[in-house]
Parts: sequence; C-alpha cells; structure tokens
Amino acid sequence: MLRRLLRPAVGIAIVVVGITTAVLGGSASTAWAHAGLVSSTPFANSVLEAAPPEIVLEFDESIEVGLTSIALYDGATKPISLGAPAVGRDDSIVRASVPEIDDGTYAVIWRVTSADGHVVDGAFRFQVGVEASGNGQDLIDQVNNGVQADPAVRWWYGVARFFSVAGAILLIGGGWWLSQCSAELARRRAVRRLMMVAWPALLAGSAAAFGLFGAQAVAGTLGDAVSASVWADVATTNTGRMLLLLVAFACVLGVLLALRRHRREGWWSGAAAAAAVLTLFSFSASGHPNALDPAALWITLDLAHLAAIAAWIGGLFIVTLSGREFLAASDGARLAQRFSLASSIAVPVIIVTGVVQTLKLAGGLDDVTATDWGRLLLVKVTIVAAAAALAGVSRWLLHHDGAASIRRTLAAEAVFGLVAIGLAAGMVALPPTPPISARAFAEQLSANGLIAAVSLSPGRVGVNELHIVITPAGGSIVPVASAIARVELVDQGVPRSPVNLLRDGPNHYSGRVAFPRSGDWTFELVVQITDTESVLLTTTIPIP
Repeated sequence: MLRRLLRPAVGIAIVVVGITTAVLGGSASTAWAHAGLVSSTPFANSVLEAAPPEIVLEFDESIEVGLTSIALYDGATKPISLGAPAVGRDDSIVRASVPEIDDGTYAVIWRVTSADGHVVDGAFRFQVGVEASGNGQDLIDQVNNGVQADPAVRWWYGVARFFSVAGAILLIGGGWWLSQCSAELARRRAVRRLMMVAWPALLAGSAAAFGLFGAQAVAGTLGDAVSASVWADVATTNTGRMLLLLVAFACVLGVLLALRRHRREGWWSGAAAAAAVLTLFSFSASGHPNALDPAALWITLDLAHLAAIAAWIGGLFIVTLSGREFLAASDGARLAQRFSLASSIAVPVIIVTGVVQTLKLAGGLDDVTATDWGRLLLVKVTIVAAAAALAGVSRWLLHHDGAASIRRTLAAEAVFGLVAIGLAAGMVALPPTPPISARAFAEQLSANGLIAAVSLSPGRVGVNELHIVITPAGGSIVPVASAIARVELVDQGVPRSPVNLLRDGPNHYSGRVAFPRSGDWTFELVVQITDTESVLLTTTIPIP
C-alpha cells in the first residue's frame, strides 16, 4: 500500500525537477524576496553642479523593467518628461534619460515590480546648483501620489489568490483521491459538487489574479484589472506569464473534468497528472520561490509543499463528504486507512518544506514579527498545529471506533486547512523580510557666520553618500581653503573615523561614509576658511 502511495509522488517529483530546470534554464539570481533600492544616480539629497543626464536605480534583485515607472517633478510640482525606462547592465538596474533641466530642487517618484511579483515604490529628491531652492521633502509630499494601488486592489488580489489556490488544492488533491477509489464514491452528490465548485474557483481566481496583479503593478484601481493595455504589459513579465499559464491549465483541468468518464483510461490519467503538476508549478513560479537562488531548487521545494497540502486537504474533504454510510462499509474503511497513512507522510513533508522555506525567505526567525508576512505566518502555524492535533485525534478514533467516527474531526481539520490556505494566499503579496531602515539626513550648520548645508542618504547602516555645501560669512563666494569631516559613535565605543571628502566645485564637497551599526553618530566638520582661520561644526546623525 505504501509503495502504491509513493510511486505517483516520486514520478511527479521527477517531472517537476525536469520542468523547473527546463523553464528556468538553470539560471540563478541573487534575491531576497522583494526588491530594495541599493543606490541611485543621482543620490538622494545630493547637490549637483550640473544636471544629471539620466536617472539610474539599482536594486538588490531582478525587477520587471516593463512595469517600471519613474517620474521627475521640478520645484513647482511640474512633471518633466523622461525617456522610457530601460534595463541597465543587468535586470536589477533601470535607467531613464533626463532632458536639459534648470538649477533647482527636483523629486523622483519611482515604482517597480520585483521578480517575485512584489510592487515596491519610493521617492527621493536632489538639487541642481548650490543655491538652495526650497524644501525637497515638502516637494515629495506634494507629488508623491499615484505610487500605490487602490487598497481595494490589494484586498481583492488576496481574495483571488485564495480562490485559485483553494480551487487547485481541492480539485487536484480531491481528484487524485477519487482516482484511487471506486467509481461509487465519485458518483456521490456531495463529492461531485465539490469538484464542480473547485474548478470555477480555480479558473475565476486565476483570471482575476492576473488582472488584479496588473492593477497593482500600475498603481491603478479595480477598473485597471480589466484594461487590455494593462494585460499586455503584465503578460510580458514572469509573474504575468505564470498567472496566464495558470488560467490555461485551469481550462485544461476543466476539460478533463468534463471527460472524467474516461478516468480509467491511460491517456486521461496521464493528461490529468501533467495538468495538475503544471498547475502547481505555476503557483510556485509566480511567487516567492522564483526570486530565490537557485530558483529551480526552491520552486521544486515549494511545489512539493503544495502537492503535500493538496494530498492532505483534498483527502480531508473527500473522506468527510463520502458520508457515514460509505465509511462504515469496507470500501470506506479502506479509504480512511489509506488517507491516515498518506496524511502521516504529507503532514511532515508540509512542515519540513514550510520551515525550510521560512528560514530562507525571512533570513531566520529573529525579525519574524517585524513584518505582516511574519505575523500571518505565526497565525498560520498556529492553525496548522491545531489541525495536526485534530489529525492525531482522528487517527486515534480510526483505530478504536472505526472509520465512521472520524467525519466530524476531519471536517474540523478541513476548515482549519482552508483558513491556512487563506492566510498563505495573503502572504503571497507581502514581503517576508522587513525593509532596511533608513532615514535621510539634511541639516544646515552654522558658526561665526559660516553656513554648511549637510545632507546624507540613504541614512542607514552601511555605505552612505555625503554632500556638503559651504557658504562663508556674509555670503562670500570665495572658496574656503579645505574641509575635513569625521564621525564617531561615542556611546558604543566606536572611535572617531575620518571621512574622505572630494572637492566637487567651489565650496561643494562630497564623499562616502560607512556606518557599521545603528545609533546616534556624532558628525564633525572642520572648515579651514583661510590658513589662519577655521570653524568647527558639530551635529548628530541618527542611523536607525
């Protein structure tokens, strides 16, 4: 019996590895499940002597350039037409050409879609010319609209993913169990209704997820989910293609469901198995695993996770809906025994593959409660633990009171399973790791009539860009002799370290400073006005 249960699983695993490797070509991309901006040209809060010829954004993972939006606004909140976003030296970099612009303050508003389907957005400002021309943050606040999708789009996208995942699990898992049982079970009205409800849920949920994903990517409304132009853009992305394949495989499964009278024939079984595997593959390839390295390995692991869930939850519904009379008969008793054995294999597979993926996606458990993804994960784990406890009760009842006694506990397990699927569907659209904390710094320091405008970005642990614009006493344009900068973290015993400054122009200096840890860093600037006169300026730069 065990061999009969494992043989299809081994076959499916071999097919999955082959499909995954063929589709992805063994490619590997370094990614951490949502794109984060690593650097930009120009740097945030930078002061430039001349206008930049282009805006360049570099991320820590691949992005879908076709769904990228970059907007530039001047100090009067007037949009400036940029060149179409184009891929840089690799698909983690996007660039857009900038026309000739005057001196002043500018705001950049950007939105990208990462390789795993997450939509990420942000904004920063820069200044052309050393003359101050307004508050850059106020400008961002005025123009930073249209970056995020309507909240209703995100909510309905989660609902669509739930229906598609739940439909696939019930259709594939339930269908697999029906193929292992007598034709009498498949003719039961409750079981037929389950199959007829699962398929529309899969098809409608998958189609809706495709459109709603596009509406999210373009920061649109529910109306954009049915826009042909949005569909055309989304179809060029990896996530969009996988969601389209999901719709196609749902249609294939529907045709096979209509031809279920041929289920005892070899061609039908082979087609159904292939369609089921490819359907589950589409889910894995359109989510978090696609952004991990190596993608083929993690997609395969996630597919094994989904297959085990389908076998478990699909079996729960089939056994529950088979009826007390059926379970009291010999065929029902055999079905219950086989399901008990299969679930004792599937549940550990679910747990192990889930834990491995969690550790990879979240980078450990230290910050698991710092994100909505992690908090939903904890709720999901609690639900699954409750279902596993019920499974233990069901197993005890099966061995002591017979198959007919487990219908209620199995029904409760099935409900818990659907709740866990709903939570998983909501987690798909959420980043599993918290964004790197950053706080750009900008302040004007003054002493003895001298003013120094200091700006630092992105303001986080690691390497930061520093810009200093000096205005001597009385507004003189005479260049100062030199400038020296240093940083120190007194309360944590980090000694004073010099910052290498470069003279970018008259009284304009820039450099890079690395903060190895968070804290309130003391920043000192020594300006040598003449050979005999100097000024010391001090401030505190908070690094979150």
